[in-house]
Amino acid sequence: MHFIQKISVIAVFLVLSGFYAGAEELWRLRYFVPTSSESEITRGSSKGTDKLNTSGHGGNLVFANGIGLGYSTVRTNGNLGGIDYKFKNHSLDLSYTIGDTLSLTVGAGRLIYGRGELSMNGTSYVTESSSGESLFMNFGIPFIGGELLMAYRQNNTEYQNYQSKISGKSVMLADSVKLLSGQISAGFGFLF
Repeated sequence: MHFIQKISVIAVFLVLSGFYAGAEELWRLRYFVPTSSESEITRGSSKGTDKLNTSGHGGNLVFANGIGLGYSTVRTNGNLGGIDYKFKNHSLDLSYTIGDTLSLTVGAGRLIYGRGELSMNGTSYVTESSSGESLFMNFGIPFIGGELLMAYRQNNTEYQNYQSKISGKSVMLADSVKLLSGQISAGFGFLF
């Protein structure tokens, strides 16, 4: 069974069984923004790694039993090997949090919408045919009635069927593009 599916099955089991192991009976509302990232882009047999421009945000609601539901948006763009790339991803997240004062959260995300655009030789190709998943963890430290958060997230996304119109005809790229990116994020949370 795929790793993401295993985490999902365990999280659903915990929700249904009312498992409370180590989770403080507080609700948490969290917000994150990426502070730095590094990305690896693979297209066909070519591969490049660089610190691309990354922006976005994410939110997470953690229930009293430690189960969390979240949503994140990440935009990445830059130039590798003379090709301009732009990516936009939206993911739904499932997580579990343990800890009373200091907290640790682990979770997984599933891509629900992804858009890729690449420009080469003066022609732009676009696709919304994408799939992917992510894994993440974050640490919470108490701070003035809330918490400060540091997080790491790794996204693995594949974009297929890039298309463009050239001389009135639709042209599709044969190669898919794979984006593997890791982001360090900072954030804050409210406890209630």
